[in-house]
Amino acid sequence: MPTDVKELTDLVEAADKATSGLENAELRRVAFERVLEHLLRNGAAGTPVTSRPDGASGKAPKANAEKADGVFAEEQQRIDAIATYFRITPDEVLHLFDASEETPSLVLHSSSLDNTNTVATRQIALIVTGGRTALGQKTTTADIRSVVDNYGRLDSSNFMGTLANMPELAVLGKPRSPNRVVRMKATGAEQARELAQRMIGE
Repeated sequence: MPTDVKELTDLVEAADKATSGLENAELRRVAFERVLEHLLRNGAAGTPVTSRPDGASGKAPKANAEKADGVFAEEQQRIDAIATYFRITPDEVLHLFDASEETPSLVLHSSSLDNTNTVATRQIALIVTGGRTALGQKTTTADIRSVVDNYGRLDSSNFMGTLANMPELAVLGKPRSPNRVVRMKATGAEQARELAQRMIGE
């Protein structure tokens, strides 16, 4: 545990920077607490702080510090973050996502989706964007398109138009670009939560 005032200040600033991209205030607060807890335990580089016989503390050598910011490094951390975002239990998360990898994969049963491709695309967009937002990850139209295609619900000619016309999402970038950034709006977060909770209850 760091004891130097400057080091503590640096860790707080690092946690604040790591979570600054989250728009939802509640989610940002939870993520900030988790990141700060991790940094206080492991140090700013995401590597363990070791205790020396003389009582001083020293950080273990850096190993791939660029990759290991440690925000959601473990599967349970990712599950907990997604559960907090959707306001469901960690066990219920497993009905929606496989969080064993860094980027969560949608495992929702296809029968939970609407029979209409357009509506199913909107549902997938909300859940996928919500899951990635919970982990502070960027979502693109290509990410959503891949999942929609995997579920056999892709309508290529209307896909981009469907996303662009969703009031719950902000689709950024040039209209004709094949891959645009997708961000969840506050109203979208509420819709995503309601949708996830309803799907789990079915």
